Amino acid sequence: MCFSVEASFGASAVISTIGVISFKKANQTHFRFLAMITIFFGIQQFLEGFVWLGVTYEQFPGLLNVSSYGYILFAWIIWPTYIPFTMLKLEHNPVRKKILIVMIFIGVMVASMLVYVLISDGVNAKVQDCRILYYSGTLYAQLKLFGIFYIICVILPHLISSVGKMWVLGIINVFSYVLVKMYFNDNVISVWCFFAAISSAVILWIISSALPMREKT
Repeated sequence: MCFSVEASFGASAVISTIGVISFKKANQTHFRFLAMITIFFGIQQFLEGFVWLGVTYEQFPGLLNVSSYGYILFAWIIWPTYIPFTMLKLEHNPVRKKILIVMIFIGVMVASMLVYVLISDGVNAKVQDCRILYYSGTLYAQLKLFGIFYIICVILPHLISSVGKMWVLGIINVFSYVLVKMYFNDNVISVWCFFAAISSAVILWIISSALPMREKT
């Protein structure tokens, strides 16, 4: 599978459109937090389009640093905190709420560690096998220790949620993560986020299915 400037910008346009539709359908409910996930994915893919420009064309060198940090901001900091927060806002079951609160706490800890990595070692991007490889410096090995906690924060909340059909999104994310780990292990951040962004169409389906008819109109 080969990615490119066109693939990132094209995905951004499609995903952002789905996000805006989802946001409008959600009306004034907490489902707007869920719709924002799709919009955020659209922004993230847009940023990766600029990463591609920075690593591919010499006339765009200044774009690389800014867009790389912007992309990683979503991958490392926003997702492990915002996803469990969103599931908490949608949840009504008291027991599941408590579990999601714990996941938010874990997500904040993971994001804090990754902020420390960004400040200490920074982040770099390069093309490897037609895909973007994001990498840090000497602390890169330590990041693997946080992998399991990261997965807990970004995948399990969907499976824990009692919102109808939310489990489908969780299963898709699990399957795509396993697939990416098997075939694109060195490019997990970029490739998995791409697949997760595409699966954002499921969010529109979840919102349309979950809202009462009076809120859909």
